[in-house]
Amino acid sequence: MESKLTANKNESNQDIFFRDILYPDTIDSHVHLFHCSLEGVWDLIDFEKKLGYKAFNYLSCECMDDLAQNALGIYLKLIAPDNYAYGGLHYRYSYDFAKEAQMLMELGFDGMKMVENKPTLRKHLNMATNDPRYDEFYAYMEQTKAPMIIHVADPEEFWDENVIPEWALSAGYYYGDGSFVSKEQIYEETLSVLERYPKLSITFAHFFFLSGDRDRLSKILDRYPSVGLDIVSGTEMYFNFTKDPLGWRDFFLKYQDRIIFGTDNMNLYDPMDIDNALIVNRFEHEFIRTDNQIPAWDKTIQGIGLPNEVQRKIFKTNFQKLAGDKPKPIRLDAAMDYLDGRLKDEKLNLTNREVYIIQSVYNLCKEHKAANI
Repeated sequence: MESKLTANKNESNQDIFFRDILYPDTIDSHVHLFHCSLEGVWDLIDFEKKLGYKAFNYLSCECMDDLAQNALGIYLKLIAPDNYAYGGLHYRYSYDFAKEAQMLMELGFDGMKMVENKPTLRKHLNMATNDPRYDEFYAYMEQTKAPMIIHVADPEEFWDENVIPEWALSAGYYYGDGSFVSKEQIYEETLSVLERYPKLSITFAHFFFLSGDRDRLSKILDRYPSVGLDIVSGTEMYFNFTKDPLGWRDFFLKYQDRIIFGTDNMNLYDPMDIDNALIVNRFEHEFIRTDNQIPAWDKTIQGIGLPNEVQRKIFKTNFQKLAGDKPKPIRLDAAMDYLDGRLKDEKLNLTNREVYIIQSVYNLCKEHKAANI
């Protein structure tokens, strides 16, 4: 895709982003690390710094069968302690999810991430959101008021072969062949959890994929006061906002204390992927800050120009209310026990890459302890 942001041949998308930053005091609540070693953590830190973010929140996705994800989060918090990290659950064998979450929270994670409700993983794991095996986990999270960011469903067009984007089809995100549960079933499962655990501190990623149904989304937020949303771009979301910018501006004003900023940034190396990420970072900022028409690939997005005090909440303080004014420090002894336990757990059947990362992070914890850091 050719970027529509470049003003002239000598100015890059990144140059434009830096030039136009008006509110750099921002926490990016939603970033990832995929298919990388420890170097990928440094690359992500560098990318976020170049974009001017005050701090960011790494979300572990161990449910994607990468058991180095939590170790990468520990590593991040050791080398860049101004940043946050949410832990994730693994599914290599059955175990006590609540105990795992408690262990992760006590060693220094700031919350928990679930992407188990994405249709591909929902099918692979064959576990509904309201599966009884999660009960003690939800009870623990509710009791401790620990924050969660949860990915639920996907854009509705991914169930319709006539409108699904080509890139999503190529990526295997077509869900209308009868082998995936419906979007509505995933919502029913998720909302049944909130009925049983109404005080869960949940942020639904990607606006709960309900940017096409504002009335329904409002009713959910009104019914569950501890639920919030992040504005991490889904393929459909900002274009749906653009269909009724005044209506959505009123929505953002009404729920201004429950919306948080995030980007889905990750360790990227392909120039086109980096270019696309810069486009997304730019239009997410401008959508909140301005009432301009914002270029986004071959389309435009209409900004809603929120007041400065509302911007401050969305860009930073709403997330801090959930995860803390400052990230939790890593408790070295607890982290070493956790990492050592993983290395010794033969049931995990760790890959060579996972062993290398976990062992390396264990060694770094040991070095920090010896140096009394």
